Amino acid sequence: MASDPDPLELPEDQREAGGWEPVEESVETLFELPGVRVRGTMRRYEDERTRAALREATDGAIDHQVRFVATTRLGFEPPLPPATLPAMLLPTLLPEARGSFADRLRDRGLTDVSRDGTERIRGDGRSRIRLTRYRATDPMPGVDRELPLECWLAVWPGDPIAVVTTGYPATPLASRFDLDTKEPALTRGGNDYRQAFLSLLRALA
Repeated sequence: MASDPDPLELPEDQREAGGWEPVEESVETLFELPGVRVRGTMRRYEDERTRAALREATDGAIDHQVRFVATTRLGFEPPLPPATLPAMLLPTLLPEARGSFADRLRDRGLTDVSRDGTERIRGDGRSRIRLTRYRATDPMPGVDRELPLECWLAVWPGDPIAVVTTGYPATPLASRFDLDTKEPALTRGGNDYRQAFLSLLRALA
């Protein structure tokens, strides 16, 4: 039996800049390919700084997670043959990873989940990162307005293969919930969140 990979840690400066706090850790079988189980060591983080700012600005009326990031490293059971390079598996892994991510978004209560394009970027370590963008809606239970989200799945063929996912507001929280505030955590827009995510990816890859 293969040992599960170590978790992919967020760099300390990125954790501080993003307000990220770890909320969940797991090791599980993500899906199965012919003759092999794909295992994932996952860590999920939430943006507690933005959640606290939204809670304070609404006098406690909205206490809801609005932004997350999760890192996963993949392992295989049984181990892959020595001549099999991680990059060789991406054409097979990507469709499974995309389907699994969309299912997880729905399992967490998001609606209108739809794929919305792909692109590629290079990490600081020169890894080629494959990105898939999704649109989704957070129905915000107990709140009279829904929140549109932009979500991403990022995969690159490190050793082991790395997967990073995120979801964040596609529109400023202050305008979405009619808040009279200049708090940066509540006035930033989707492009600001996107650039922060890309910066995080480049630091990891």
